[in-house]
Amino acid sequence: MSDINTPKKRKRINLYAHRESKASMSQNQPISSVLVINNSREEIEPALASIKDNFQISYAVREEEIAPALEKAQPQAIFSMSQSTFPGSAQRIAIDFPTVRWFHVSGSGYEYILPWDQKRVTVTNGHGVLAPFLAEMALGAILMLNCNFLSYGKQQRRKHWERLFFKPLAGQTLLIVGLGAIGALVAEKAKSQGMRVIATRRTPQLHPQVDKVYGDDKLSELLGEADFVSLHVRLSEATKHLFNADMLARMKSGSFLINTSRGPVVDEAALFEALANKHLAGAYLDVFETEPLPQTSPLWDMPNVIVTPHASDNVNDWTHRCTAVFVENLLRWNRGATLRNLVHP
Repeated sequence: MSDINTPKKRKRINLYAHRESKASMSQNQPISSVLVINNSREEIEPALASIKDNFQISYAVREEEIAPALEKAQPQAIFSMSQSTFPGSAQRIAIDFPTVRWFHVSGSGYEYILPWDQKRVTVTNGHGVLAPFLAEMALGAILMLNCNFLSYGKQQRRKHWERLFFKPLAGQTLLIVGLGAIGALVAEKAKSQGMRVIATRRTPQLHPQVDKVYGDDKLSELLGEADFVSLHVRLSEATKHLFNADMLARMKSGSFLINTSRGPVVDEAALFEALANKHLAGAYLDVFETEPLPQTSPLWDMPNVIVTPHASDNVNDWTHRCTAVFVENLLRWNRGATLRNLVHP
């Protein structure tokens, strides 16, 4: 689950968007060389303008450029932006490079760099930076699905005039799977619409925007209560295909699934069947098992599915917001201050 989905052998991950944590013992020398790994140099350079004269900043904008850039720059720090067009798996080489002492992940997901040498490398991330915007998209999808906008879109294309009924959101139940930073914001927005909100997390605790929080072990029992199920979990051995055929069958007939977490959390073949046979009324999918979503995927053509290209937090200035956290941490590192969003696997 969100903040709770590591294998049992791992220690619990404890991440909060703006909580400061002590840096690891590797933070003992100033950083002068930074390698930025992202598919567009032009997106990042303006956001790094304030520090460009004080650091050696190099770039790798394609997968094949990473290895030579590492050898040439001998960087102590990596600023990583993983996107579907530039997968994180290609960046595994960077965290293992011997001169690297700090690796900053622009987003919240860091499964692509696990495991790393914790004695040598400190890892931070952008957890929570884009959470408010992803929550907006999740609520927008709930409204769009609930208010028949997909059906009205089809009618518009056919120039067909027909009024459709919809059930008010007020009183409907939203189940949030993974009550982390994003899940909590989705809960807040859902409560503003009068929804009943329930949630799961590894350690249940009261939350002002959630009617009741349950442990992970209650998930399968709760699915039948929810009109909407919104996924906000990390990808791990424990969450891969968490929503398989059995779990989807346990969902309430006529309910909706929202997935803005990670594609492999859902078994896409099983989801297609649940949507095709109308057990589920619809879905909003922003993440997929393979990205970009292959053109052969039947999900593209399903009339009850909203597909977006891993863009649920794609606000127009997202690169500046994410880069600002990296710059702040870089300056903190060099003055020996505590770092934001330190990751403890």
